[in-house]
Amino acid sequence: MLTMPEHYHYILDWTLLILGHIAGIIGAIHALMTKKDPRAALGWTIVCIMLPGLGVILYCLFGINRIKSLALEWKSYGLSDVQHNTNAAFPRVHAKPESNYSLPEHYLGLIKTGNEVLKLRLSPGNALSVLLDGTEAYPKMIEAINNAKQSVYLSTYIFGATGIGSAFIDALAAAHNRGVEVKVLIDGVGVMYSWPSSYYRLRRKKVPVSLFLPPFRSWYYALHLNLRCHAKILVVDGKVGFTGGMNIHDSNYNPSGDPLIHDMHFQVNGPIIGQLQDVFLRYWYFSTKQQPKKIVYYDDTEQGSILCRGIDAGPYHEFPQLQVMLCAAVNGATTRIRIMTPYLILGYPLSSALGAAALRGVNVEIILPEANNLSFVKGASEAMMPGLLAQGVHFYYRPGIFAHTKLFMVDEACAIIGSSNLDTRSFYLNFEFNLEVYNQAFTDQLNLYFDKIKFSSHVITSEWLQSQAFGIKLRNSIFKLFSPYL
Repeated sequence: MLTMPEHYHYILDWTLLILGHIAGIIGAIHALMTKKDPRAALGWTIVCIMLPGLGVILYCLFGINRIKSLALEWKSYGLSDVQHNTNAAFPRVHAKPESNYSLPEHYLGLIKTGNEVLKLRLSPGNALSVLLDGTEAYPKMIEAINNAKQSVYLSTYIFGATGIGSAFIDALAAAHNRGVEVKVLIDGVGVMYSWPSSYYRLRRKKVPVSLFLPPFRSWYYALHLNLRCHAKILVVDGKVGFTGGMNIHDSNYNPSGDPLIHDMHFQVNGPIIGQLQDVFLRYWYFSTKQQPKKIVYYDDTEQGSILCRGIDAGPYHEFPQLQVMLCAAVNGATTRIRIMTPYLILGYPLSSALGAAALRGVNVEIILPEANNLSFVKGASEAMMPGLLAQGVHFYYRPGIFAHTKLFMVDEACAIIGSSNLDTRSFYLNFEFNLEVYNQAFTDQLNLYFDKIKFSSHVITSEWLQSQAFGIKLRNSIFKLFSPYL
C-alpha cells in the first residue's frame, strides 16, 4: 500500500505527465496552424508530441515568431516607412517607368515583382564600389566615420573589440565626443563571438549602443533567441554608406597579406542611401523603442548611373521577401545565373527554380567554400547537390581559407548583393539587408571576380559525391533532415 507522501508523488507525477502531453498537443496544433513550411510544421509537431513538456519549451524558444506583433506596434508609431514620413533635405528623384530605364525586357518581370513585394520603386543615380576583404573595406569605413559631421549609423552582426575593432570603437567614440549623432546596433548573439565585448567598450566610452534581442538578458529576450539581426549597414551623414556581408573582426583584416576570411563589401553613394538609413532606423526602433527625435536628412542627389533597390528581409513580413525575389530572378533568367555563398540550404522553391532554369538551358553556376566553419551546413548542402547536378546545375568548391562572400548575378546586368546567405535562416529568421542592382558595368566587375575564383576552384561532380565514404554520406543525409532549422 502506498504511504501518504508516496501517494502524493504518484499523483504529482501523473499530473505533470498529463499536463506535458496536453501542452504538447497544444504546441503541435499551433505549429500545424501557423507554420507555412510543411517540413517545419511536421518537425515541430513531432518534437511537441514525442517530447512532452521539453518539446513545447523548445518550440516556444525556437519555433514561435513573436516579431510580427512587434512589427504591428512599430507601424502604429508611423515608423513602417520612415523614408516617406520625413522631409528630405534634398528634392526626391521621381522614379521613371521601368520601360524608360533601357534595361533588357527580361528584367521587367523581376522589377515588377519587386514593386509589388517590396513596395519600393527602383532608385536611379547611384554609385557602388566593390571592396574586397576588410583590408579594402575597413579603412574606408573608418575614414568616413572620422569625417562625419552630423550622424553615424552602424549595424553589424559581429563586432570584435580588439585590433581593427578597437580602431572602429575609437573612431565612433571620437565622433560622438565631437557632437556627431552616433548609433551602434550589434546583434545580441553576434556580440558574443569576440571577447572582450565591444558593447561594453562602447558603453564605457559613452557611445550610444544597443544589443539586438540579447538572449540572456531576460526570459523575454530568450524567447527571441532564434531571431537575429544579420544586416551590415553603415551610413554617415546621409551621404555615404557601406553594406554587404562583412562583419567587423580581425579575421577579415590583414594589411600585409591574406586575411583569415575572404569577404566582399560595397561602398554606396546616391539616393539609395535613404533606404539604408531607413532600414537602420527601423532596426534601431526594434531594439530600443526610441523614435527619431528629429527629421533625418540625407543627400538625394544623383551620384552615378546604377539602379538600386533595397530588400529589407525579416521575420516580420507575411512571406519571405528575399526568397520571392530570388525565385523571380531565376525564373526570368535567359543565359546564366552565378551564385557565390558560404552557406547553401536552398529550400524547395529556390531549388526547383534553379533546376528548372538549368533544364531550359540557363548556365547555373554555384561556388561554395571548400573550408567551412559550419560543417553541418556544408554536409546538408552536399546531400542536396545530386538532384541539382542531375538537372545541369554546376557546383564548385573554392579552395583555401573560408570565404564568406555572397553574390547572386543574373544574365548580363543584374546582381543581388548584401548580407543574406542562401539558407533557411536568412530567408525566414534573420533581419537581413540586400540591394537589387541593375548595371552592366557593375555586374561585369562582379563576373570578373567570379571567373577568377572559378578558375582556381574544384568542380564538384556526382561521381565525387558518390565516392564519399558511407559514414560521410549518412552524416550528410542526417544533416539534411534538419535543413529547415539550420
